[in-house]
Order: sequence, then structure tokens, then C-alpha cells
Amino acid sequence: MLRKQLGLLTLALVMVLSIMGGTAEAAVAQKQIRVYLDNVEMKFDVAPTIKSGVTFVQFRPLFEGLDYSVKWNNAAKRINADNGETKLQLIVGKNTAHIDGQRTDLPAAPYITKGSTLVPLRFVAEATGYKVTWNQQKKTIHIETGKVDDKTKAQVTAFLNKLSQAENERSLAKVKALVDIDAPFYDEMIHVYSEYFKSKGKVTYTNIDPVYTDEYGITVYATKTNTWISGPFYFDVKEELVLDLSKSSNGNLKLYYEESLSDSYKAEELIGEKPNVPVEVKTAIEQTLNTQYEGFNTANKKLVLSAFDPTTWIYRDLKSLLDDGWFDYFEYDLSASEINVVKYDGDTAIVHTEESDIEGDNTSMYYMKQNVSGKWLIADTFVKFHDEEYNAASLSSTEEHITKSIR
Repeated sequence: MLRKQLGLLTLALVMVLSIMGGTAEAAVAQKQIRVYLDNVEMKFDVAPTIKSGVTFVQFRPLFEGLDYSVKWNNAAKRINADNGETKLQLIVGKNTAHIDGQRTDLPAAPYITKGSTLVPLRFVAEATGYKVTWNQQKKTIHIETGKVDDKTKAQVTAFLNKLSQAENERSLAKVKALVDIDAPFYDEMIHVYSEYFKSKGKVTYTNIDPVYTDEYGITVYATKTNTWISGPFYFDVKEELVLDLSKSSNGNLKLYYEESLSDSYKAEELIGEKPNVPVEVKTAIEQTLNTQYEGFNTANKKLVLSAFDPTTWIYRDLKSLLDDGWFDYFEYDLSASEINVVKYDGDTAIVHTEESDIEGDNTSMYYMKQNVSGKWLIADTFVKFHDEEYNAASLSSTEEHITKSIR
């Protein structure tokens, strides 16, 4: 239900939007798959394609890009590849392969099209020991060889420790000093920090894995955990990130770009809980959520805003975007098949819903507060889409989730 709504609510909050264009579904669908090896795009005569959820590419450019010598047996339709450390053998039409002589299953069999043999990319790259990342929104695949020295790893770890310290101190000045002013979405990033610095929380970066470095900067994978402590509420979230860090003239690192590859929310663990909740509270919460649905379905800005706490980030940004004419471009058909209160503390509640819209089904969770007049209002929310192509998030998360939700 919040596929468009959350993109709407948080567009102004995007920290490091990894994409601004291409948010329309049709535009995404038309994108060709692009493959990058250590951030350098690989070229194929036959375009990469997806079959049954598996990405296939021409075997020779892939193997040669990964430093394999390749032999093709035309009679047996067999590929033999050797890079001095790993030997691979694949056969057209066979769902098995051999890695250093050991038989293993393939996700799908190699096949021939337009005179070229295509092989499953992820299998080949991971068999070689490289990390493969798929970005559904951009339709890109990144193969990272991990060629980063210990000195660089130490520098990256020190930088992220400094960034987390600035975030935990809620020091906007210190954060600004660590963000590249030339970052493509610098203003949006600082806006997000200024919003969630109104709360107290704890941020940690773990599983820090620099995967690529050059004269311009470093690409890093990391796990970011953002935990709410006090003040305006946001949902606790753990994200798997890819970060681009730029290098200044003196060699210092700056945050240039951030993309969330996946997330998990602590509140998801509450799904299925059944606290004792007064009937009148359940009814009031359902009424607020149904008011929200009706407002979006009828393009009624006033009705939509009446469901949100006017003291929150979500209300401020929602109002701004609605004022800019959001309903001129999008239509809704929102409804909920389930509305369940999974945590109740008297004047606050966390609510789990199963929702649907024109574009599909999703699971949403809401943090709701009862105001002084007794009305229940939405103060934060996040959504998990069942097709897993899109994810949106609360204030605690960052960038990519939010753009993914704009359709």
C-alpha cells in the first residue's frame, strides 16, 4: 500500500539517493542489464538476460574479464576455463558443472543464442571467489574482486568509526565535515541527518568490507545498525549498504554515495504478537488507517494528512510533496486485508498490516501515537513489498529504500 506513499513521504529525506530518474515502473522495465567488474562496465556482443531468475552472459567476455584462459570444444559444446587457481568446466544444456574437478549443480544450464554461448554469471564469479551484487532497481550487477590492501581497510574502518561517532553525538557539524559537498544529493542527505538528530539513537557500522579502490575513492560494503533510544520515534533497522567514499586532495575520505541493498527491522519480530488492547483502541487505530487509505484513493490531501501526527518528519515531508501536486501524477487503490496491533503501551502502538494497491501486495508496520484529544495518528512507518523488488523505509533507514517506493 505504501509503495508510492512512502516514496512520497520521504523523497525530501533521501540521504544519498542512488537514483533520481527511472522510478517509473515502465522505465525500470526497459532498462538493459549492465555488468561491472570492479566498477568498470563489461561489454558483451549479446546483451545479458534473465531466465527463470538467473542472469546469463556471454561466456568468453566473462571468463576473459576474470583472467581465465578459455577453451571451447564445439563438438561437445563444452567450456574449459583455467585462471591458474581455479578450473571450471560447463557444458551447454547441462545443469551441472565442475569446479577443480568437483561436480556441482548449476542454477540453470548454459545455452546458445544468436551464435553465442551464455552462462550463469553469478555461478562463475562466485566459483572464482568474487562477490556479486544485484541491484534490482538499476538492473546492474557488480562483481567485486576484493583487491584492497590492509592499509586501505584500516583507513575505511577509521572513517566509518568517526562517522558513527558524529552520528551518535548528533553533531550535524561533524557529519557535514565527513560528507563530500559535491555528493549528488548532499542537501537531501543533510536534511535526513537534521531530522533524525532530533531523536537520540545509536549507530554502528560492522562487517566493513572495502572491495575496490582507485584514485577517486573507495567502494565499501558495510552493515549499518540504527537503534532508537529516545525522542521522536523511528524504527530500529539493520541495513546492508554499499558506500562510495571519495578522496580529498589531502587523502582524507568523505562520504559521497550510499545505497541500501537490503534491510531488516526489529519490529518485524513483533508480527503475530497479540497484546491485550481495548476494543475502542483497535477501532480508533483502524479508523485512522482507513482514513489514510481513503485519502490516498480519493486524492484528498486534507484527509490524508489528518491521519498523521503533525509534529513528525513524516507529516512535514508528506505535506510538502502533496502541496507540490503529487496527486496530479499518481492514483491509488489502497486497502488492508489485516490490521493487527502487535505492541500496545497505552498511548503508543505498533501495528502490522497486510495491504494491497494497484501495483501489488505488501506488509506494512506503523508506529502510532494517541494525541491529547485521544485520536490515534501515524508517527512512523515502513513497508516490505512481497515481490521484493521494492523496499521503503522509516526515518531510521536511508536513501535507496525510499526511491524504490516511488512508482
